[in-house]
Parts: sequence; C-alpha cells; structure tokens
Amino acid sequence: MATVTIAARSRINGKSYVVQYLDPDTGRKKYHATFRRRDIAQQEVNKLRIILDDGHLPETKRKRKERTGKTFGDVAELCRDEWQRRAQEGDLSPKTAEDYMIFLKPLLKHWEKELIATISEKDILDYRAALAERKSKVLSNRRMFIVKQVFGKAKKTGIIKEDPTAYIRYLSESEHERKRFMSPKEVAKLLNAATKTRAKHYLPLAILLAVEHGASKQEVLDLKWEDVSLDVGETGIIRFHRTKNNMNRVQRIMPRTYEALVRRRDFLALKRRTRDIKVIDDHVVGHLDGSRLGTFKAAWKQTCALIGLKDFHFHDNRHTFCSNIIRAGGSLKHAKEMIGHKTLRMTDRYSHLESGGENPIQDSLAVLYGATS
Repeated sequence: MATVTIAARSRINGKSYVVQYLDPDTGRKKYHATFRRRDIAQQEVNKLRIILDDGHLPETKRKRKERTGKTFGDVAELCRDEWQRRAQEGDLSPKTAEDYMIFLKPLLKHWEKELIATISEKDILDYRAALAERKSKVLSNRRMFIVKQVFGKAKKTGIIKEDPTAYIRYLSESEHERKRFMSPKEVAKLLNAATKTRAKHYLPLAILLAVEHGASKQEVLDLKWEDVSLDVGETGIIRFHRTKNNMNRVQRIMPRTYEALVRRRDFLALKRRTRDIKVIDDHVVGHLDGSRLGTFKAAWKQTCALIGLKDFHFHDNRHTFCSNIIRAGGSLKHAKEMIGHKTLRMTDRYSHLESGGENPIQDSLAVLYGATS
C-alpha cells in the first residue's frame, strides 16, 4: 500500500493538516495539499492511496490549476476545432458543422467566461427549463445537444472529472412535431401559384421533388443532373443524398416530376445557348450557370402568400409526401424507406393515418347502419 501521511501544523487561528506521500519513483516525501479539517484531509488520503496503488502520480498544483481554470468558452473552442476538422475530413457535413456553431453562440453568451468545473447539473437544468418555457422544447433540445458536446469534450480531455450532463435526457418533442400536410388538390393549387412567381422556372420542380419524392430543401438544392437519369426504363430514376443522416435513396421519377425535369433541362439549354452562359456546375435547381442556389426562401413565401397558406414550411412538403404514401395504402415501412428515415420511430408520427385508408369492416358497418335508416 502506498505511503500517505497527515502532518498537523499549528496556526494562529487553529490547526491545518498537510497531506504528503512517498514518490514511488524517487522514494522522496512530496507535498500534496493542505486542509483545515482533519476529516477532509483523511478523505484525500484515501483517494490518494488509490491513485498511487494504481501506479499513477497525483496531479501537481500547477496541473490542477490549469485543469480547473478552463472556462466554458475554452472548451467550446476545442469543440469548434473538432467540428471544423471533421467537416474537412468528410466525417461531418459542412451544413451540420455550421448548425453546431449557430446553436453554440447563445450558449457562449450565457456561460462563456464561467469556469466549466463550476457549472452544475442544476445550472444546466435551470437553463433548459427557462429556454423551453420561453421558446420551445425543440430549441431547448438542440442547444442541450451542444451543451452535452462541450461537457463531453471537457471530460474526455480531463478538464472535468464528472460530466453533469451525462444523465440529463432530452425533453419530449411529440407535441411540437409538425404534422401538417396537403391533399393532392392543395398541392395542385400550390404548384399553380408557384408558376406565377419570378421563380416559376425552378420552384414548381422544387415543390414536386418534395411532395412526390420526399426531398428536403438540402436535397433539392444539392441535386445535380448526374443524379437524374431520364432515359432509364419508362419513367427514369433519381438519386438523393441527405447529408443530415448520410442516407442515399433511389426512386423512379413520378410523371409530373419527370415532365418538370424535362422542362427545366430544355429551359437551361435554351438560356445558356441564347445568352452564351458559361456552365460552371451541374445543379438542377440552381443558377443559369449551374451553380448552387443559396436558398429560395423568398420565392416560397411569395407562393404561399398567393394562396393564403400560413405557417406552412417547405419542410412540410416532406410530411405531405409521407402522409400521402399512407393514404394511398402504403405502410409505415414503405414511408420510412422512401423518405430515407434511419429508424421506424421517426416515421411513427404518421401511424394515425394508417387507419384512415380502406377498411372493409367499417364499410360493412356503414351498410348495417344504413339498413336501419
């Protein structure tokens, strides 16, 4: 067993207790720490014996100061460096890394200069509760994910010994899940409105890619002509890659989407020829030179306003896709595979629609009730 001792020292205002140990390498007595109470000194002696018996040396005072002196901002900087490195290596998409940075900013405003070792589980839970009440549980969970990343990095690098976020679970978001979707007639109205905007040459196609193929905005903006094969089979095939979950999927092209793709191809060819535009990239829904569009948010808002559609996000078109798969007689498994969800739990929000399709028992019940009228 390692040799660790307590030496009492007389002071003007009482005693102090000095903990010392024998260095197993040199055999010399070394100072470890000083305590005002003997019971606390004894607790440190017990911890120190375990460390030495495991073949390790205790932290020096300087090391301990370096470790405990790190702020939340210091560790956040380590996380930022890691996200940027992973994005460069392709392990993390640039968009995801950018989102992490965005969610980190308000956390830095709140905790940047605080010593990370002094931030307790209660502090984190109080912050989460206030944010959930003031904003939403969804936003609270997004920031909590980043908080967990920062504290996880602090523990991994030895800055803290215990992670206060380890047992904090995410809040339930079920009541915040967006379940809005459009019927086929409403989709037709939306497409007609899109043809009356300045984005009429690409926005109807973007909408069709979302409602008929479940494409997210990122998938629409990233889609290239090399991902579209119009001459394969009777309908052609299209490939999507979702960077959020690194999922790939291939689908047959729906008739309206096929027609919109042909129109887009012909329109681009005409404009490039007549305006002598140099092609620099291959994006389907992009600028005339093929470069990627940054967004089409303004065009989307204008389209929704034309038909009086309020609080309907472009992402809700993915819900329209999934919902209409179920309404057309498909299963949750069909919806999961076609939309590119990793787990069936993510598609479970559409389970209530499964009972809304054909039901021979309900048809018979209607006949039975009809006989009594």
